[in-house]
Amino acid sequence: MSSQSKTALLISYSDLFSDPRVRLQIEWLASDGWAVDTLGLGRHPSPSVREHFALGPLASWTKSLWGRLITYGVLPRAARFRHLMAERIPREVLDRVGSSEYDLIVFEDYDFLPLLTMSHIFPPTARRGRIHLDLHEYRDPRLPLVSIRRVLGDRYYRWRRSLIGHPTIDSRTTVATRLADMYARDFGFTLPVIVRNIPPFIAQNPRPVEPDRIRLVYHGMASWSRGLRQIVDALPSIDDRFTMTFILTDVPHVVAELTALTAPLEGRVQILPAIPMTEISATINEYDLEVMFFPPTTPNLRFALPNKLFEAIQGRLGLVIGDSPMMAEIVREYGNGVVIEGWSAQDLARTIGDLTVEDVTRFKQASDRAAHDLNAEAEGSIFLAAISAARRTGPL
Repeated sequence: MSSQSKTALLISYSDLFSDPRVRLQIEWLASDGWAVDTLGLGRHPSPSVREHFALGPLASWTKSLWGRLITYGVLPRAARFRHLMAERIPREVLDRVGSSEYDLIVFEDYDFLPLLTMSHIFPPTARRGRIHLDLHEYRDPRLPLVSIRRVLGDRYYRWRRSLIGHPTIDSRTTVATRLADMYARDFGFTLPVIVRNIPPFIAQNPRPVEPDRIRLVYHGMASWSRGLRQIVDALPSIDDRFTMTFILTDVPHVVAELTALTAPLEGRVQILPAIPMTEISATINEYDLEVMFFPPTTPNLRFALPNKLFEAIQGRLGLVIGDSPMMAEIVREYGNGVVIEGWSAQDLARTIGDLTVEDVTRFKQASDRAAHDLNAEAEGSIFLAAISAARRTGPL
């Protein structure tokens, strides 16, 4: 098969334009000669995409009180998926799948895996080629049944999760080694290949550190589970050499509460809106230390290896992190930051307060060296090798 004839479909229940992992996969495939179509939320995600199929809205009846009760409390799992997901997919792309027009189909996480069970949408002829699953995070075998909605959704969730091990899937990737270990243990398949969430290489230098103005930054999700509370509580105990900037996604109630909590620290704290994904590493270059302090309240937080860590490295920042093992492994390998012992605000404040200008400068220089190893170009080769490793013969 010539490179000109390779066609791929990426399926994701996300806004692809703002999904950095999916955007990178699009670029990797396109640079390898694939014609790439996408199915997901939002607008056309990239000039490298041949055709984007946007998911339609939910049927109006599913949004009413009775509709929600029927959908979540009465319908069997397959019917629930059909109404919530499958019926929103444009007919044209389903016809292409059913007629074997794609040489590769990439499922981004588990949301659309029930398509593999629907023979009228995904017939056996559509399974002769390459099917790849990219697992963005770990899905617990059982979620705590802490609400009526969680109770009603439990069987549906467990069914979708079980399809991660579907025998039709040829290959799998995920974001970190520990997540790969857990999935292989749960399902008995070969270890997924590790493809980390790393942005492209940027040619830039670390900014010099000002002794009396060391600039801390947190960029990313506005979520209290990501350690924002601990950072805020630590700030009054950190000396005046340090300032703090939060660059946050638009979650108004979190931003409003954070603004109120940091008001007494006016002059040392600022809160800014999120940066476009492609501009993050260049924009944060003006700061000195990225703070990533994720108390390990869930497996995904415990084993987090987020985009923001690698964006900070490309930004040539030093790293201040909690003892999250996947992140700590990188910090210890490259010497580009400090790993905090303990998960309290006091532990965070003490660790930051003990840092010298020389420490921060050394961390930033180490991130500069790490940036040449940890970039999207290197990860792209791994991803392309993973989808090629067990490619079937014949068209999809």
